[in-house]
Amino acid sequence: MKVIGYIVLVVLAGVFVMTGLNKVMGAEMMVQTFESFSYPKWTMYLLGAVELLSAVGLLIPRTRMLAAGVLTFILIGALGSHLIYGQYGAIALPAALLVATIVVLVIGMRKLEEEESILEVIQA
Repeated sequence: MKVIGYIVLVVLAGVFVMTGLNKVMGAEMMVQTFESFSYPKWTMYLLGAVELLSAVGLLIPRTRMLAAGVLTFILIGALGSHLIYGQYGAIALPAALLVATIVVLVIGMRKLEEEESILEVIQA
């Protein structure tokens, strides 16, 4: 079961590498999207860099929850932007990614709770 979890994490990280690279490299589709939102172009580059860093963070156990949390906020913003500007056809990918990052957060929180309960038993 752990192998499947790692495969899912690698695929998830890969998706964020692709979306982050598209932003950092100024792909025309991303430029048009950010222009349609009336967001400054620098925000596209910043979000792309954060997505790339967070993709790496997903693969490192110690930084996984932080990376998933950052990506969750980015995805909430993406969903909100698409909804506000009526781009309903573009909602599916960020919505699926949002669910995936929330799952990573929940699993990470459960692991922390397990570790805490083990420490309590050891200390008792």
